[in-house]
Amino acid sequence: MRLGFWTSCDGRCPLHEFLVLLIQRRTVFAVAIAVTTLAVLASSEVGAADPQHALDHKIADAKAREQQLGDDIAAQSEAISSLRGKIDSLGAEVDALEATLDSARARLATIQARLHEQTRRIELLRDQLGIARDRLAARLVEIYTSGDETDALAIILGAQSLDDAIEQVELYTRVLEQDEELVQEVDDLRTQMLAARKETQELERRQAQETELIADQTAARRAAYESLVAERSGLEDMRENRQSALASLEVQRKEWEQEADALAAQSAQVAAAATSGSPPPSGDGSGFAWPVSGTVVSPFGMRWGRLHAGIDIAAPTGTPVVASASGRVAYAGSMSGYGLIVVIQHAGSIATAYAHNSSLAVAPGQSVSRGQVIASVGCTGHCYGPHVHFEVRVNGTPVDPMGYL
Repeated sequence: MRLGFWTSCDGRCPLHEFLVLLIQRRTVFAVAIAVTTLAVLASSEVGAADPQHALDHKIADAKAREQQLGDDIAAQSEAISSLRGKIDSLGAEVDALEATLDSARARLATIQARLHEQTRRIELLRDQLGIARDRLAARLVEIYTSGDETDALAIILGAQSLDDAIEQVELYTRVLEQDEELVQEVDDLRTQMLAARKETQELERRQAQETELIADQTAARRAAYESLVAERSGLEDMRENRQSALASLEVQRKEWEQEADALAAQSAQVAAAATSGSPPPSGDGSGFAWPVSGTVVSPFGMRWGRLHAGIDIAAPTGTPVVASASGRVAYAGSMSGYGLIVVIQHAGSIATAYAHNSSLAVAPGQSVSRGQVIASVGCTGHCYGPHVHFEVRVNGTPVDPMGYL
């Protein structure tokens, strides 16, 4: 298959200008793009030479990508909605756990305060017990060194009466007993406080374990909550990016559609030119000839909802383009997407059109014969490589040129 139209643009086709720009920049990135571009062109000869075909392909591809982006956005929106419910539920659970954790910590603080108070009281009782025992020990030493009888006798002798003596002895004995009772009471209180402290320590241990368990549960649920929030944020970012890409793609697609509509309008102009010319001279009876020798890279027919009104024949830039049959030039000049175009009116309400030329060799109203040079191959207008866009129209309506060649 001939690919010469890629390399013979004479500097006027977009591909040639694109490659020259890449070579001038001499960057790895530019070279990579150039290789990719050539690979795409090599795998899609048909679309390369046909602007209508290329636009229709771009529009179809854009619609497919819009559909995919729309599906992705819808799926992400659904996932975000689902995550919102999970986040709300998990957030309420985390709030409840944090409230429970606060209560547990408050109970632990209360128990620790009670334990601290008990420890302080035990230390105080220990001091009191030491004082009481010291007092009792001193009194016992005093009794031992002096003897009970002596003390009792001294009390009796010092009494004013028998009743007074008895009262003094009873008082002395009661003091001794009270000292001993005081020591016992303090010792009992200390024992009770030690037991209470032990119980409080066990309560503190259990409460600390419970608090730690609640704290771990709360941390785990909070981590799950934050993970869901991060996942939702990521999905929202992705959705926003896709929405932005979708909006840009829609703008680009509309531009392509407008360009395709413009090409369709230009096709209508060709139809008008094909039916507005003066009656052509009688034909020479030799039929229709190929306008240029080359490879058909884009056939006639419908693709992606649009009609490609002719065939594209690839040929090197500057190759002579000849009239397919005798007739009169109805139009010769520039026509936007078609570039430099020649329209020839033939007998039998048949017209032919030759587009994207680099130069023209005829003028409107001129009579031409079959095989006469009318233009040179180029890449003007909407074109991606040098070729001839050849149309055959009957009463202005495009038909397949292959039926005439």
